[in-house]
Amino acid sequence: MILRSRRYRVILGFTLGFLLCLVVSGLGFYWYLTNEGMLSREKLESVRTEAVNEYIENNPTGLIYILASDKKAGEVLRDTDFIAAEIGIDYMPSDAISDISHALGKVVRCDVKANTCITSSLIYSEDEYPDDMRLTEYTVINLPEKLEPGQFIDIRIMFPNGLDYIVLSKKRVIDLAHTGDGNIGKVWLYSVEEEILRMSSAIVDASIVQGAFLYAVPYVAPDIQEAAYKTYPVNSEVYDLIAENPNIVTKAITELESRNRELFENIINNMQQNSGKKAIFFENSIETGHSFQLTENNTEDTDNDLDGRL
Repeated sequence: MILRSRRYRVILGFTLGFLLCLVVSGLGFYWYLTNEGMLSREKLESVRTEAVNEYIENNPTGLIYILASDKKAGEVLRDTDFIAAEIGIDYMPSDAISDISHALGKVVRCDVKANTCITSSLIYSEDEYPDDMRLTEYTVINLPEKLEPGQFIDIRIMFPNGLDYIVLSKKRVIDLAHTGDGNIGKVWLYSVEEEILRMSSAIVDASIVQGAFLYAVPYVAPDIQEAAYKTYPVNSEVYDLIAENPNIVTKAITELESRNRELFENIINNMQQNSGKKAIFFENSIETGHSFQLTENNTEDTDNDLDGRL
């Protein structure tokens, strides 16, 4: 009995010791896992923070304002129409509004949807567009091949004796259409009444003087370059003729378009002949050798006046 009791105590002690070791080992292992998890989370958070900071440093953002709701053309913008947002600098429009004061009270130029970024080209001040401003279309201006909408141009007139005048200065090209059939192309501009009359006078002058033509010259840096001084001396006699017969401008446009077409055909024919090929266009396909008659009584006086000016 004594031996059995002693053996029992030994087994019990061994069992209790084993269980105690298990408990201590379990607690130690749990403590290790807990602290290791905390260290891993801290390390992961640190890595994530570093990655975010590095991304922000390499991809800076800028503040823009977007529309909170759809807007119709002509609506005036209020302070409740804007929502601040951030966008990558690389994707930010160059004319994006970053100061809300620059957009308050401005007028929306066209219909726009909600969440559209507000840019200076999308809005305008009411005083920027006078009552007599119109969208004018011209087909008689020699346009540069690389001209694009949004660029600023001077419209000039050159006479065959070398005299060159600025008719309109720093006009923004609203739209543009280069044609492939030999025409110079079309250009759309915003013009006030005085500019429309100046262009009408220049068109008539260019049609009266054989060899004169209108052409456009783009600005290189319109943001910092001032508008050129307009040097074209408006012909008062032409103004009088326009007042007497408005169809004169239409006839002058037709005359200049015909000259431009003839010039194009001559260039193409010369290119063909220089390369040993036959001419594409027949000679005298368009009769433009003489200026049209403005009026029976006033043409000679107008020509004399132009000769005296040149």
